[in-house]
Amino acid sequence: MGNEYAPQQGPITGPGFPGVLPAKGWVPSPSPVLNLIGVYDSKKQLWVGLPQEALTEALAPAEKQHALDRIDSRNGRCGVTVPIGTAVGAAVTDEIEVPAGEIWYLRNHEIRIAQAAGLTAGDLICNFRVSRFPKLNDVDKAFYSTEDRLTATQAQIAAGDITDHRSIIWRDAIGDVVQKRDVLRDFADPDELGNALRLVGGDKLTLVVVVDDDAVAGSAVSVTLTVWGLRGKRLVE
Repeated sequence: MGNEYAPQQGPITGPGFPGVLPAKGWVPSPSPVLNLIGVYDSKKQLWVGLPQEALTEALAPAEKQHALDRIDSRNGRCGVTVPIGTAVGAAVTDEIEVPAGEIWYLRNHEIRIAQAAGLTAGDLICNFRVSRFPKLNDVDKAFYSTEDRLTATQAQIAAGDITDHRSIIWRDAIGDVVQKRDVLRDFADPDELGNALRLVGGDKLTLVVVVDDDAVAGSAVSVTLTVWGLRGKRLVE
């Protein structure tokens, strides 16, 4: 335990310590002894010690500047198959787990329901849970609210792929539509998180698909959750 810092006992009398006004122009001399780190408060004319959190949290923006790997469909995808006969209200789940020791910064995400032309009954409600978020009723919190989650009817699924993409429209100077396209949702959009989603080892994203209306009939349905981003260099616990 010889390397541990022992708090100062008794009154502090030397310059450069919290609560002590240093002489004008005073600069601490080099020393092998562990000293407190602080800043000088010019208003109070006192040295104020910095908490450790002020130093470690300052490293957080640097974590994602070290791109050690790409997160995409190869390591950031999970999927479920909703089988024929799945009852109304039943949920089918799968998850993506961040490997131990890694840190992910995620930007884009997509839920995709693959076309099932033979589906004759069974509407679906799709969402995903984030283990890092506060729990609701002891269950991981769903990312989408009830109003925003992806829903698809049997007819829509039979007709083609369904995604939770965002629709972007460009207009010309007089307001006519020039281009319309679907784009991936971005965690950093203002109406989502306004920032990349930071996950560390052990954190999970859980895809949840719930059957609504009638039980699934005619054909099984495949649903996937994919996220995109980068694996950073972990600097902060």
